[in-house]
Amino acid sequence: MFRSRVLNQIANLASSSTASSSQPTHHLITLIRSPIGLPASSRKTLEALGLYRLRESALHPFGETTAGRILKVKELVHVANVTKAEGEVLRKRRRSEGSGLEPSGRVYGGGKGVMESQI
Repeated sequence: MFRSRVLNQIANLASSSTASSSQPTHHLITLIRSPIGLPASSRKTLEALGLYRLRESALHPFGETTAGRILKVKELVHVANVTKAEGEVLRKRRRSEGSGLEPSGRVYGGGKGVMESQI
């Protein structure tokens, strides 16, 4: 469901832009593996690409310098060719606040078995 919503946003952006800008012009680079245990040069390459944390994404225009950096750390990153508008949408995509958390009904510090309704 979430993916379809993002794809709809991208389709809306693509339909509102001109036909000439539908060609990919940027790399959307996402760090998917940790550089721990690798040489310092690999870590510096990731920093030059603007990637510091896992699952962080950066948007770079096509170019020889960017392509060389991607090739140096190709085992650690995922690269998608996108337009600038698509890349901005995908790069800023985040989970909503508190997603993945489920309230258990217990009060912290209340001891064993104390429920919210009992207080």
